[in-house]
Amino acid sequence: MTLAKKMSIVVLTLLLIICIGSYVITLNNERNYFMRQMNSNAQDTATSLGLSLSHALTHKDKAMMLSMVEAVFDRGDFAMIAVRDIDGKLLVARYEKPAQSPKIPGWFIKVIQWLPAVQSSIIMSGWHQVGEVSVAADPSYAYNTLWYNALELVVWYALFAVLSLLIVYFFIHWLLRPLKEMRAQANRICQGEFPVQKNIPRTPELRQVTLAMNRMVKRIKRIFKDQLEQMERLREQSFQDPLTNLGNRRYFLEQLTSMLNNEEEFAPGFMLLVAVDGLDHVNKKLGFEQGDKILCETAKACANFWSSSALLNLSRISGTNFALVIRESEPEVFIKACNEFNQMLQKIFINYPLCQVSLGVTAYVLHQTPTELLVEADRMLKIARSETNKLAYSAQFPKSDISMNSDMIMSALSELRFSLFGQRVTSSKTLFHREVFIRINESGKQLSAGYFIPVAEKAGIAHLIDQVVLAKVLAANLLADNVLALNLTEETIINPNHRNAYLEKIQQLSKTLRERLHIEFNETVILRNFSKALTFVKALQKLGITIGIDQVGIHFSPMHYLNELPIDYVKLHGSLLQDVVENQNKQFFIHYFNEMAKTLGIKVIATQIETEAQWQALRGLGIKWGQGEYLSAIEPIVTE
Repeated sequence: MTLAKKMSIVVLTLLLIICIGSYVITLNNERNYFMRQMNSNAQDTATSLGLSLSHALTHKDKAMMLSMVEAVFDRGDFAMIAVRDIDGKLLVARYEKPAQSPKIPGWFIKVIQWLPAVQSSIIMSGWHQVGEVSVAADPSYAYNTLWYNALELVVWYALFAVLSLLIVYFFIHWLLRPLKEMRAQANRICQGEFPVQKNIPRTPELRQVTLAMNRMVKRIKRIFKDQLEQMERLREQSFQDPLTNLGNRRYFLEQLTSMLNNEEEFAPGFMLLVAVDGLDHVNKKLGFEQGDKILCETAKACANFWSSSALLNLSRISGTNFALVIRESEPEVFIKACNEFNQMLQKIFINYPLCQVSLGVTAYVLHQTPTELLVEADRMLKIARSETNKLAYSAQFPKSDISMNSDMIMSALSELRFSLFGQRVTSSKTLFHREVFIRINESGKQLSAGYFIPVAEKAGIAHLIDQVVLAKVLAANLLADNVLALNLTEETIINPNHRNAYLEKIQQLSKTLRERLHIEFNETVILRNFSKALTFVKALQKLGITIGIDQVGIHFSPMHYLNELPIDYVKLHGSLLQDVVENQNKQFFIHYFNEMAKTLGIKVIATQIETEAQWQALRGLGIKWGQGEYLSAIEPIVTE
């Protein structure tokens, strides 16, 4: 029961006690008043009648006595008038049973407890007593008056109680409004937000509590900000090139290793090495500032030419070399774009005659080692330096047996030629959920999402994959016995129509099933479309969906979304765990990140855990949940 209701009940009880007390006192006073008045009236009547009957009683004139008694009886409200002689013999009497209104309940008359009172007067003849007259008042009028007065009092007190209760209720709500705001403030703190209460109440007690809450919020916000800044500094020192703000060589190799060994996230594509030769001459003749300017301009050109969806990695891997990983399954499309990219770079370097830029290009394949890839790209770079256009491709691009296009994807979805696989997220003892992966069955092979999701995104049909996966999960009733995590594509998140269609399907689920459904957003999508993602996340939160962010930690953008999005968990990108056993910088980063997430009530999940040493190192850093081949293999959930 809320405090407002409790206080309202207390006030109502007090009002009820006051009303009942006032009611009883008022009725009792009215009763006593009527009794005194009626007794007084009866006494006056008896005295007056006694004087009038003196002559008739002395002469034994019963007719006169009767006429006088009847005249008085008929004119007043009397129950009895009796005349007796000096010996007590009844001479004349009139009686009438008190008339009781049918509207007056019997219990009310019993409660009133009217005491019948007979008033008498001595009849004198000179100085001699000749008789006595007795008069009793009729209480019917008093009963009627008291009853209707009682009803009026009840109605008035009821109206007064209702009006008072409403006034008290709204007053209490107004008085306790700061408490509601503090409760909302506390709930938002639990959700990772840090709101400061601007409406400070005037009530001293509530004012002190509100100010104390604001001080606490500011302190927590400052602690979180300090942790975030410290974590960002660690990440920058470990993985970022200070000049171009791109990733460094370590960042590139770890990202590349993670991608080449992750079957579910692997996407076919190409690697480019961009080398700026002659920079030493520029530094000697024009100064280091000019050399730094050339490097920054080259980095900017690389980032701006390729779309953010195609550019998986861009890093400065040495003083004059840049490495790019481009996601593209069609060699012809890539070669055309690469030639245009080379022409753009060559035009830029016309302004820098002391330097030249060369490009070496090769393709990568699943499970290829970064060393092999870099050796081949470097070999192409050496060839490019001797070419006229300063561009060289690897002699043979490895080609996939199957090249997906949008028609093939639509055909597979409509014919239900796809399977769902799952991998457990666990603490070794407790299961958190199973992440769902989709694979399309094409020509006897199962293709992971990396082969067809990029194609679907280009064709604008990626949202259909999200809807088909959800429909498949529901049709197979998988949520009845499992907690499942589904990944959403960018198209579903940013397009209002697709977003609403997805939400409508989730709304149709029972509360129990919604509690077993986890929805994951890619960190890249969050950073690119924060406001739209926020709208979607809040809508999912209202439905009771557990929300997570996937592939966290690979971008150099500030992680402001951690305290601005109401998320429940994050999954660290697998590249952060490649050398976590021996890399102290990574250990510090993961430790601070985990502590910061705990402050916000967010679970941290490590991914791509392949060895026991990795898992034990992560456990030592406070990581409870993990995902990877060491903990659980990827297993079929629903096959074609």
